[in-house]
Amino acid sequence: MIIRNRFEAVGQSLIFAAGVIVALVFVSIMIMEFENSKKLSDAVSENMLELTSDIKDSGIMMYDGVKVTGADVLNFGKKYFYDTGSSRSFVMVVTTESGTTLEIEGKEDMRSLVRASALTDANEGAGVSNTSSVDPLSSYIGDVIRNENGMITSVIFTYV
Repeated sequence: MIIRNRFEAVGQSLIFAAGVIVALVFVSIMIMEFENSKKLSDAVSENMLELTSDIKDSGIMMYDGVKVTGADVLNFGKKYFYDTGSSRSFVMVVTTESGTTLEIEGKEDMRSLVRASALTDANEGAGVSNTSSVDPLSSYIGDVIRNENGMITSVIFTYV
């Protein structure tokens, strides 16, 4: 039987304890770095979603405070409300020359606006006018309305 010195066992115990402490510190640092990387990933993801939303809305936001023609108003409506596969989270409100307010929420509303505007063009020489139409040569001011969350709720075109 080998007789060991008591001091040798103490040294080994201290080395073992130091190894455990180093391992615990290493694990703690790894957990902290994992949490930091998770926070960073969430922040980057949130920024990317905001950027994507801004890029998506940039085509709509360019009408905010801008003077456009009636043809631009009709093209805007065709672009955002004539598409059969998508539903819009905003409405288009058009105030015509006569003061009539038209609210466009979908494809059918847009079809009726396009038909009414076509009637105005066809009957312009005959002196017939449709009060609920958009004259392609008229001027309109665009206004984009957002809610408290920054989502576009309506796009308003007012005759000037």
